[in-house]
Amino acid sequence: MAMTVRDAERWVGRSLFDDAVPTPFLFIDRTILERNIARMQALANAAGVRLRPHTKTHKIAAIAKMQGQAGACGLTVAKLGEAQALIEAGIRTSFLVAQPFVGAEKVRWVLQLAEQNELLVCLDNLELAAFWGEIAAASGKVLDIVLIVDTGYQRFGVDWREAPAVAEQMARLKGIRFRGIRSHDGRTYRMPTLPERQKVACEEAERMAETAHQIRRLGVPCDLVSIGSTPGAYFVLQNGRTEGITELRPGNYVFHDRMQISLGVARPDDCALRVVASVVSLPRKGEALIDAGLKTLTGTQDRFTEGYGLVVNCPDAVVEKLWEECGLVRFADVPPKIGDRLVIIPNHACELTNLAEVVFYGSGDRIEGFWIAEGRGKVW
Repeated sequence: MAMTVRDAERWVGRSLFDDAVPTPFLFIDRTILERNIARMQALANAAGVRLRPHTKTHKIAAIAKMQGQAGACGLTVAKLGEAQALIEAGIRTSFLVAQPFVGAEKVRWVLQLAEQNELLVCLDNLELAAFWGEIAAASGKVLDIVLIVDTGYQRFGVDWREAPAVAEQMARLKGIRFRGIRSHDGRTYRMPTLPERQKVACEEAERMAETAHQIRRLGVPCDLVSIGSTPGAYFVLQNGRTEGITELRPGNYVFHDRMQISLGVARPDDCALRVVASVVSLPRKGEALIDAGLKTLTGTQDRFTEGYGLVVNCPDAVVEKLWEECGLVRFADVPPKIGDRLVIIPNHACELTNLAEVVFYGSGDRIEGFWIAEGRGKVW
């Protein structure tokens, strides 16, 4: 009997451990998912800041709708294709496109999408902004742009001390409406201690607030002051450091993962996304091979822990090595049997739904339905 995405319906109602459900597969505990969404929204509401979740983590319209219903002011996407997919799935909201892009065709794509929804596009280059503006002006339209600011991470962004002058120049360009600034300070992921992570997160918020203040002093409106990352959002909210910030853009919080556990912002019980894999070989003492590899778990490592995920139902196990289609798991105590199923919290959940043809959801160990990730593969 065939086992394809078209057959997913017949596994609804079964247990994760039912041999009839083919492995490997992704499973989202919907109870945990909804709790995570509600918690972050409540924290933002209490602080008086808006929440614009980053959908790159899940790429699933049903989850984006849950976030909107919980109170999100809009959505963040990485690429235009993700916005297109969510719009086609019936979502009408304000979108912020976090990644810059090049090419006249993509600018025209933005203008087309903006006819249905507010679209804010981000960049950090004055020449590129002028190019975008020329195309928009030639069409008799205006692009809403957001300047990317670097608060210390050194990826995208104009240095926060130089950003006000760049913002002033951008605001003068034809075809451009300057809306504000955004940052993503990934230093929170690499700091070794909790106090250092909190310090970096608060530093990001303070630098962004100061940048916005200096932009306004130049006579340029700066309505949007947006900071990103799940640990950063938790740290500034928990430490009451949101003054001058208008919105937060966490993404991973819907699922959490082993990295978030290591960073001190989540527990295993807060992790909604799991990989279910089967033991398919016992080649040597203390070792097992599972049917999930790089194409399911990905090769991302957590700098603070060992292996490629946390095995929930066998805490002593270490997912030690991954190949494309299989993984080596080492056991210290009782070894598994052929056919045993391991439930694994991935190191980094944001990569997984992009790889899966179908994503099951449910509560406990029961499959209650499935989703197709509408944003899967949307890299344009």
